[in-house]
Amino acid sequence: MNKFQVHLGDSEPSPPRSLLLSRPGLDNILLYMESTGTSHLSAKLKVEVSYDIVCTTEVLELIMRTPYEMMVNWTLAVTKYRNTIYISPVVPEDLKTSPMKELNADWLAKLRRHFLSENANAMLKPCDPMEPTGQYNGVFSFSINGTRFIFDSPVLAEGFRIGSVRNSNYVFTELQFRPDSMSVDEWATHNRCDALKWWSKCFLVGIENIYIANVNRHIIAHTINKISVRQLWKDCEKVWSPQVCVNFLVRLVDQIRSFMSVVDCPKTVYLMKFDASQGEISYTSYLGRNPFTFIPDWFPIMLDERMEDLTPTTLHKN
Repeated sequence: MNKFQVHLGDSEPSPPRSLLLSRPGLDNILLYMESTGTSHLSAKLKVEVSYDIVCTTEVLELIMRTPYEMMVNWTLAVTKYRNTIYISPVVPEDLKTSPMKELNADWLAKLRRHFLSENANAMLKPCDPMEPTGQYNGVFSFSINGTRFIFDSPVLAEGFRIGSVRNSNYVFTELQFRPDSMSVDEWATHNRCDALKWWSKCFLVGIENIYIANVNRHIIAHTINKISVRQLWKDCEKVWSPQVCVNFLVRLVDQIRSFMSVVDCPKTVYLMKFDASQGEISYTSYLGRNPFTFIPDWFPIMLDERMEDLTPTTLHKN
């Protein structure tokens, strides 16, 4: 446990809400696929992506938390092209973000500026914060129940030492904060909401340990504890179950594959909406190009252009 004092409440003014709520959708992972040639593609009658589901970690996290979500609605845009389903989060135009949620985002951003470094061989001093820079994303894949997923996620990484030598290998980790003193009701809310969010992110990208900064009532972060993700869910096992979260993901994806079975158009979009107050998920279809179309026009063109890279050239002797 490291001791220090960083006043998270002494922050710069927040950026405009429109910037806080902007998201790249699937742009990052589609550009990644374009940049890696044929690594994630296969050729049948036409070039296809070699996965059943392409999405972001936010999509998977939202779905996995749904069985225990009672407050926050979500909307997902779903399309299908050449046997692959693409799922992107949608930000409603009328989304209302609570002032407390915005403050928490500001405090977390400041905490990370004080304790994260772009230099793998140097650690910042808490009193010498780093200027905000871009977010690093990783690309991950896994298979559940025969369904192959590929997704991208913002990541943090840490190196580790063997004696006095820093190992060149890095592991993914996470940095969060919580109050150093909570009532029984506050702990219950924390375990049901924040802890579940942390666990779902860690589970999906393979994080084994998480750093949690303790913050007092004056919004001063004073210590950081490192706990295992296993311990995180063990502390919450009476509130939520990893098995329930994963099983719900499997069942919902199976339903998505079922109602999208007749779709093969990157412009057609099905909007899935979760109503937390009713515990219900509904969907509406938008055929052809529409305001919710999110697959860029260049992506299908790129797939066709990869055909000659995937098809062996036949040589004829004269």
